Order: sequence, then structure tokens, then C-alpha cells
Amino acid sequence: MHLLQPSAATEHTPVPAMVSYEHAQRILSALVTTLPAPEVEYVPIHQADGRVLATALHALSPRPEADISAMDGYAFCCADIVDTGQARCTIPLQDYVVAGDQPAPHNKGTAATILTGARLPTGADCIIARERVEVHDGLLHLALSDIAVGKNIRLMGEEFAAGSTLLTAGQKLDWRHIALLVSQNIKQVPVYRPCRVGVIASGAEFALSAPDSRAEINTPLLHAMLTRQGATVTSRIVRSDSREDLQAAISELAEHSDILVTTGGISVGQTDNVLPVMEQLGAACLFRRAKIRPGKPFTLMRLGPVPVFCLPGNPGATAICAQVFVLPFLRSWMEHRPTLALFPTIQGRSSFSFSALSDATGFMPVTYAQSGKEGVFSLVPSQGASDVLCFSRADGILQVSPGQAIEIGDWCSATLFCNV
Repeated sequence: MHLLQPSAATEHTPVPAMVSYEHAQRILSALVTTLPAPEVEYVPIHQADGRVLATALHALSPRPEADISAMDGYAFCCADIVDTGQARCTIPLQDYVVAGDQPAPHNKGTAATILTGARLPTGADCIIARERVEVHDGLLHLALSDIAVGKNIRLMGEEFAAGSTLLTAGQKLDWRHIALLVSQNIKQVPVYRPCRVGVIASGAEFALSAPDSRAEINTPLLHAMLTRQGATVTSRIVRSDSREDLQAAISELAEHSDILVTTGGISVGQTDNVLPVMEQLGAACLFRRAKIRPGKPFTLMRLGPVPVFCLPGNPGATAICAQVFVLPFLRSWMEHRPTLALFPTIQGRSSFSFSALSDATGFMPVTYAQSGKEGVFSLVPSQGASDVLCFSRADGILQVSPGQAIEIGDWCSATLFCNV
């Protein structure tokens, strides 16, 4: 539990200068290494989807666990087939083997009907597909050219041997991994406890009694983004401009959160209370503002052991800052990575021209479409940092370096929302 008390100090340490996007990333990478590893808990396999594996898991048995049939057909030993110089031969059909049987050893000079997934009788070394043969009066008629040792047999351990590493620590589990673990009869898995994120929005305009009452957009926006990454989120809306109310909300959530996110109140207006309240609580400022557009007011602080991401209030800027700063940090912590876990980007050509500001990294909503063998990015019209409609029409965010000029046909990279 984090014990937070307002600071009695009257002097404040100097606030670090505004930092570049790259510098902000370096600070976040360094910060994540200072946090303790998330706690480990065991969950039933059916509850493991989306959780992050805490330790490597190894095969308890080979797969397949024995030589098994790859199809419905007939099993026999190639050495039992007598080559008479004819194109076809016969062999008597005797046994019947299904999946789940522990078959008796192969009867020399005979063939056994065998179904897909059934264990191969000891001594048999070939399976001929049912559609490749004829059966008459208890005799199997087949072509000599179809006979080959090992044919249509899944050999024991051909997927992996007992003791093989199946999954490594830090792997985010999904249906593929669950199927693999169930194949080993693994009932419970060690996973990291989900990150607890507290989200706070503040503003008198969110009060229902306000003369110009507004819908509060950012907490549901952030809740959706954060829970998609596997975090558990607790949200608070401070429906006033009271510093005391904001301080109470921050103190309450910080006590039970691994990461704290505030939205709004971080600029320089008279009702922008986040920075003075955080300072009153004794928080350290790691940087004050970032050279990005939109999202310049973004500030990173630390309240005791809790990292605090102070996001701007405009929904577009909130979404950008969350995607490029908060979510990579969250993934790094939850997957116990030593560096910032950035999302993958995709390459494509620009269908538009754009010149970035000389001192800021720009982030723009774009669509992505395939044109022949190449992908093409198109700019989504936006009314600025408060625009939320543009994101519903976009496929992702394109990053533009300070001073970079993009011309039609230039190669660019963007992070698609489907990869976040």
C-alpha cells in the first residue's frame, strides 16, 4: 500500500524542461526498469486468455505421444508385402484400431483398419489411405507403388519432445497457446497479476448541474484502451475545479494503483490544478510537456512508487498520448520487459503532402488501403486535438518527425489501431 501525505515543503524542485518525443521514450524506458516485477498468480487454463505468462513452460510429454495415424486407412508392415512382380498385391485384413485404443502388436502378414488419430500397432510401419485401396472378401488390394515405410504416420515427438520449451516468460497468451497447454494436460498457468490503473478526469463542466454541462469522454476512452491491454481500471470523475476534491481522488486511487493516469487540468489555466496538486502531494516531475502535436501538455510524474501520466484534456490528444506513451509503458510493465514495448508499424506510401513543425513530432490519423502490391496512407481530415470523429474514420496513427516534409508517393510508417 502506498502511503501518501501532502508535502509540507514550501520549496519546489525545478521542473525539467520540455522534452522531445524520443527523450520522453528514453525516460519511460528507464522508469519501467525501476518498477518491481508484477506479482505472479496461478489461474485455471480457461481463464488464461489475454494474460501474460510469468515463467517458461516445458512439455510434459512428447507430441504426438506415440506413433499415430494421420488418416483413415490401413496399417501394415512393408516387409510383409511379397513382391510378385505385379503392379498390385493383396494382404489379409484382420484388426480394427480406433483413437483411444491401446492396440495389440501388429499381426505379421496382415493389415489393420485404422482411423485418424489412432495409435499405430507396434510392428506396423505404413498406412495406406482408404481411398487408395480396394477391399474384397477380407483382402486388401493395393498398388506396390503406394507402399513406403513411415507413410501417413505421425511419428512420436515430431512436433516436440518431452522437456521442450513450449512458451517463454512474457508471452501474452491467446487461443493458440491455450490449445498447446491443454495438449499437455496443464490445468493452471503462472501469470502476472494485471496492472491496476487509476484514471482521473476533472472539471466543473462535467457536473450535471453546470450551466454548460459536458459529457466526460476521456475516462471511457482510456478504460477501453487500457482494458484491451489486460489492465484492470478504476476511474474517477472530479466534477469540480476544487483542488481539494482532486487531491482526494488522486490520493484514493494512488493507494491502490500501479499506474495513475490523469486527463485534463495539466495546462496553464487558472483551473488547471493537476500540477499544483501533485506537487502538494510531494510528487516528482520527470518532465513537463513534450514536443509533440497534439499532446504538448503531456507531463510525466512519480508519486511515491506510482508513475503518473498527466494527459491533456482534449480527447484527440488524450488518445495520442495514451497510444504512444501510456500503452507501451503498460505493456512493458505487464510483460516484465526491460525496455519500452512499442507497437509494430506498417509501411506504405503517402497519398498526401505534409510539412511537420520544425520542433515537434506530429501524429496524424490516417486510413490504410492496399493498392496493387503497396499500401497507401490517406490523411483523415481533423478539426484539431478535440476531434473524436476523425479517429472513428481512421485506421491508425502516422508519425512525422520534426521538420520532416512528406510528399505524395513517399514511404511512411504508421501504427494501425488493430495492432494496438
